[in-house]
Amino acid sequence: MQIPLRPEDLRSCRSHPRTIADTAAGPVEYADRGQGEPILAVHGTLGGCDQGLVATEFFRVNGFRIIAPSRPGYLGTPLSTGSSPAEQADALAALLDEIGINGISVFGGSGGGPAAYALAARHPEKVSRLLQVDSISHSVAPVPFARLGARDPAIKLQLWFLRHSAAPMLKFLFRRFGQMSGARAADLAAAVAADPVRIAHLEAILLASSGWAGRREGLDNDLVTFRALAPLGLEAITCPTLIMHASGDATVPPENARNAHERIPGSELYWMEGSHLSFFLEEGDTAPGYALEWLRGNSPAGRVPEPGP
Repeated sequence: MQIPLRPEDLRSCRSHPRTIADTAAGPVEYADRGQGEPILAVHGTLGGCDQGLVATEFFRVNGFRIIAPSRPGYLGTPLSTGSSPAEQADALAALLDEIGINGISVFGGSGGGPAAYALAARHPEKVSRLLQVDSISHSVAPVPFARLGARDPAIKLQLWFLRHSAAPMLKFLFRRFGQMSGARAADLAAAVAADPVRIAHLEAILLASSGWAGRREGLDNDLVTFRALAPLGLEAITCPTLIMHASGDATVPPENARNAHERIPGSELYWMEGSHLSFFLEEGDTAPGYALEWLRGNSPAGRVPEPGP
């Protein structure tokens, strides 16, 4: 059984209270939302604990408790807590110690992927399951104009178009950040523009990327770190691992998923169609629903694995 998201669920993520934990690795800001089995939500580049909540809200409304930290350099967690994925993994482990959680499912998204992979490799006792969505697993070149596009005026412009002329903007984004035909991009843009929940999801993601002053240090650190990413110790990961990736992702290329799948023993690779945000734009009974059942410990039946790109 799945409970669908509502726009108000997504909007409430940004106003959810945050706490600063004084961990053995340094201060870590986090948000704690929901009840049930916990999931640690490791946010992507230009995020923070608010983005982690948005990314995993579908899981919360379906019975999970979300622990969403801000990675170092983002919002209330200083960069001194840990700049490398290994240091950030150690800080995540220290946060779990501080709040008394051991053996947790971990969600890593995009630029949060390296820290989540490193957590499972360096602290196997902490991670019971690892779900990665469009995540970085090896060195990647920065997206052109990443810092310019992250500025508040650029995000405000995207929000204006999303609220007043969504379909044309979405078509441009799907073509720019995903490998799909113009016709397919237009069809997907029209479907998303007509769906209040998916529009609310995109809006929440953009809002959870705004506030340049509070995210700039983390973004700059990510851009430098990911350009020459040190090995993450993927071969040491022993927990059940599900790697989901958009086959047309032009932000985090699909070879990141193949690299992780080939190196993590027993991992599962699930291809999605489309671009970097496909997971959040699909209907609940496709990729998000599959991930939900996997996190519940079920084996989703009737799915034929998609071929890779």
